[in-house]
This record gives sequence, C-alpha cells and structure tokens, in this order.
Amino acid sequence: MINDLRAMAIFATVAETGSFSAAGRRLRLATSGISQHVTKLEDRLGVTLFYRSTRSLSLTSEGKRLLEHTQRMVSAAEDGLNSVVDISNEPAGALTITLPAFMAGSSYERAIWDFAFQHRAVALTVRYLDRNFDLVAEGIDLALRVGDLPDSNLRTRRLGSAGRKLVCAPSYLATLSGVTTPDDLKTADFVAMEGLIDQVVLTKGEDQRTLHTNRGRVVVDSFAALRSALCAGLGIQRLPALVADPELENGTLAEVLPDWSIPDLGTYGVWPGTSRRRSLSRLLIDHIVAWT
Repeated sequence: MINDLRAMAIFATVAETGSFSAAGRRLRLATSGISQHVTKLEDRLGVTLFYRSTRSLSLTSEGKRLLEHTQRMVSAAEDGLNSVVDISNEPAGALTITLPAFMAGSSYERAIWDFAFQHRAVALTVRYLDRNFDLVAEGIDLALRVGDLPDSNLRTRRLGSAGRKLVCAPSYLATLSGVTTPDDLKTADFVAMEGLIDQVVLTKGEDQRTLHTNRGRVVVDSFAALRSALCAGLGIQRLPALVADPELENGTLAEVLPDWSIPDLGTYGVWPGTSRRRSLSRLLIDHIVAWT
C-alpha cells in the first residue's frame, strides 16, 4: 500500500507538470525513477495512464479518473501536514523560489534570507532569472515577478512596486543635443532586451508621450547585460531603479529626460494554486510583505 501511495503521488506530479523530467525536477528524483514508478502503477492497475510520444504526454481516460482521486489524496495529506505545522508553530518543508536577478541585494531577497534564518526546518532553493517561465513545468513553488501579469490559473499577491529610469552612458548622452522631450529621441540608439516591451510611456505633468525603444544594434537577455551595454555607451534604455541607481551615483550612467517619469511597475508573488506547498508559499509571502 505504501508503494502504491508513493507511486500515486508521483503520478499526480507527472500529470501536473506535463512530463517525467519536469516531475523529476520538482521531486528531485531521477527521470528514470519517475518513469519506473508510473509504469509499475500502470502494471498494478492493468491500464495505461498516459499517452506517450517523443514530444508530448497526455492523460488517458483512466488516467484522468485516477488523477481526480489522487489529487484529493495528496490534498488531504497536505492538509494533514499543515495542521501539524500549525499546531507546532514551526513551518517545515522545501520551497523552490525564483526571482529576477536584479533583485539580488534587495529588500525582497533579504526578506527571503530572514525567513530561512528564522525557520530552520524549511529548505530553500532560490533561482535568479530575469525571464519568466512555466512555474508548474519547472517545479517552482513561488516566483517574484515584476510588471503586468498575463491571465492564468496562478495565484498572485501584490508585494509592492518597482521604479524605472531611462538611462545611458554620459558619453552617449553627450552625443545628443537639445533633448527635452521623448520626441527628441526619435533617432537615438537603444539597447534592446529579450522579453522587454519595445515601448514605454513617459509623463511630465499632464503631458504623456510614448517612446519606442526597439531601434539599435545590440540585444541582450538580462538586466545585468543591459546595464553593461549601456555603460559601454551603446545606447539608451530603461532600467529598474535597483539596477540604475548605483551606476547613477558613481557617474557610470546618466539619466535621460530626468524631468519625465516612467510609471512604476507592480511586484507580485506568484504561485500555482495546485502546489502542495502553497501554504508554505503563502507564509513566505506574508513574511516578505511584513519585511518590506
């Protein structure tokens, strides 16, 4: 029976993540072991639970029926564990978290370290990535994200806001003359970043202008690389204030159109509603909100 329950929990994880490899990453087990557990469960039941191909994995009708019961089983087990945690007042378990790389050193990161320091029974894996990805497929329990969130089945909670500044190297700024409005930047070079929207709204009092930022020769994939390219004098772009402010203070970067402002973006905690660690994720989010 114990082996059946274990196999059912692994089967549910495969169904939730969509692949054996993603389930292995979430459970920290070898992909071959995940496959063996599912195969043994299929042999035990005498049915096929997944349609398998080289590129996709989908549930059979028997698999869908079993998943309904398995999810209730896992949810009941999670509730039982949470009740014990509530009684003992000492959270326990493991969380995999991701946050933008530019948040390193921020109050959000310090809140996470403080949470880890206070709760010694919680194991944390923290990944720093500026790009967004499928939380379920990657086995992520909680993500910190910035900006507008697409509609999805993920749970969200607003944590605060992130400022942005339009910047470039002083040497590049010196090549621009008579720049007083966003319209004066129509021929300027911009450094592009993958995943960054190619236009931004700037405001000054009641005046509002849209600046298109997709002109340029250089494209990068992280804010660290974007900062480096800007410091090298390759063009203009907006940076999170967390990234821009140190460079502005030491003179490596200069603010472009300082009389014009860019609206702040919201920062959010995002987590899968089906996560078995959702209670622990919410506890960490509460800690971050209280800390920041």
